[in-house]
Amino acid sequence: MLDERLALAASLYVPCAFGADIGTDHALLPCALLERGVCREMILADISPKALGQAAREVEARGLQERITLRCADGLDALDGMPPCGCVSVTGMGGDTMAEMLRRGRDHLRGAALVLCAHTRQDRARLALREIGYRLTREEPCVCNGHAYLVWRAEPGEEPPYTPEELACGRLLFRSASPMLRPYVEMKLETLGRRLEGLRRAERQDEQAIREAEAMAAYYHTQTE
Repeated sequence: MLDERLALAASLYVPCAFGADIGTDHALLPCALLERGVCREMILADISPKALGQAAREVEARGLQERITLRCADGLDALDGMPPCGCVSVTGMGGDTMAEMLRRGRDHLRGAALVLCAHTRQDRARLALREIGYRLTREEPCVCNGHAYLVWRAEPGEEPPYTPEELACGRLLFRSASPMLRPYVEMKLETLGRRLEGLRRAERQDEQAIREAEAMAAYYHTQTE
């Protein structure tokens, strides 16, 4: 059973003969993709031997050993020497780590579609995608276990320049037909409200941080009116 975040990632995955899940951890997403016939074979990779062992146990329990290659590797290095992937998912890391991984491993992608969920600093991940020649084609919201997430699909192509608000909050997000768009925005506005309250009460106020948070809140309001 996939939670809301992983179910959304599965729905955005591009059907392909050979796929990959980087930072696979518990392996629930790739196992579901294989069982549903979205992929015929997959690479499951993690930098942690312990996590990869956990993934191996899940794979074995579901009888998928013949369709999976397990690789203990750092990020997209897991794709080195493997057949080209049609789609690659990365759903369990912060935006700074994701940005570094994308820049360092861009040559391993070979045109694969990407399904991504950056838990923090989405602006950094958006910039990295643009730098490596990818554009976002979907930005879909969800709320899972009390947290707001965005799940993206990215494909090779030119991404137009972002405004500061688009970079921080999203651009395609507001074209989503998802019923979770409003709950997602409400959670983000609540978080921004708490941040602004703390910034304004601080003994030494960070005026730039206050302006940025106010601009983000205004952007969310404008896009959802």
